[in-house]
Amino acid sequence: MDRALWAAPAVSPSTRPHVGMVLHCAGTAPNLDQVTAHVSARLALLPALRSLPAGSSWRIEADLDLAAHVREHHLAPGPASLEAAVGELIGAPLAEQGPAWQLHLLHGHTEDGFALLYRVHHSLQDGGGIFHTLETLFGDDSGTPSSAYPGFAQRPRVSMRDMITAAGALLGGARRAGIWASHPAGFSDERTHQWREMPADRLRRAASARGTTVNDVYLAALAHALTEGTQRLPSAPVPAAVPFLVPANLRRSGEEDAPGNRVILTSIAVPGGPCTAEERLALTPNATTVLHAAPLREAMRRITALTPVVAMTEVLKMVSKPARAAALASNLVLRRRLEFQGAPVTRVAPVMWAPLGIPVATVLLTYQDTASVCFTLDPAMPGLDDLPDRWQATVASWT
Repeated sequence: MDRALWAAPAVSPSTRPHVGMVLHCAGTAPNLDQVTAHVSARLALLPALRSLPAGSSWRIEADLDLAAHVREHHLAPGPASLEAAVGELIGAPLAEQGPAWQLHLLHGHTEDGFALLYRVHHSLQDGGGIFHTLETLFGDDSGTPSSAYPGFAQRPRVSMRDMITAAGALLGGARRAGIWASHPAGFSDERTHQWREMPADRLRRAASARGTTVNDVYLAALAHALTEGTQRLPSAPVPAAVPFLVPANLRRSGEEDAPGNRVILTSIAVPGGPCTAEERLALTPNATTVLHAAPLREAMRRITALTPVVAMTEVLKMVSKPARAAALASNLVLRRRLEFQGAPVTRVAPVMWAPLGIPVATVLLTYQDTASVCFTLDPAMPGLDDLPDRWQATVASWT
């Protein structure tokens, strides 16, 4: 997966495979030297930040010049300047010779706070790797680490049936028709970002009241919003199913600090058709059962370990063609409280990458009492500009 992501086609800054997170901090902004010294003091605990590709594995640099990795930006007043800066920086080039990450100190957009944007090439880190970096740099050591999949705490036993089911989940996107298959214009190489926030309890209450999970609520609301948007396309039929590519965390305890990806894309199809939001939510758990069983995660991990790079690359190409394109939807939970030298991190906003050929990519990140969603959208596709508002309205209808 690391090498497949490193080779992912990027024909514009918007399609570079960069991901990240924005830490919103309360208090007086530090200076660049303070942030650099803070990172330097913890760098020995973060081998991923000193890692470079080396054939089929990674090599660790003994020394690292942080001047190329820790940067400062003074912004104009107002939240819009922060969103604009994040949208521009996420696609900016990362070092090709050194480790592919940067930490940006952003300030001036508010009088009583500052922000830290951590961004990284997706081949170097997945969501679990980013969590380990943030918790090592800024965590208070309380609570459970966020990186590893909890279902691997005891090594699950895997049957042949589990292997077959897992293989079907991994290959489903290569044989399932995409929701945009009938759109004649194709996709562009531009991307826009929108963010939405809501109390995390709103999602939890909707899930609890129906005996399901927050992830099911999140995906059902996305499926409903996408179905509504598809109905606006002049020649597109209402899809019978809404396909998603959902990243599954395969990282075990003890691999928290490892560079690279311990994640795989699973293919999920949420029922489409002309049903109500409530009916769609009731049908979604049947589509997501593959995500809940630890033996299936273990089977996915074994299959991934046996998959040649060329095969992984071809699968990624296949699922990003218009005839097969699905929405990419990730769900992350950051369990530890973060701070920077006494300045608490009050909110964390993710920044998502939408690969070339994927017109919608979203990530839901829950931190403390807030759920933040980043929508990365292809502006050439009609019906997507108000997708964030329709998603938010759908969740609100259930609470």
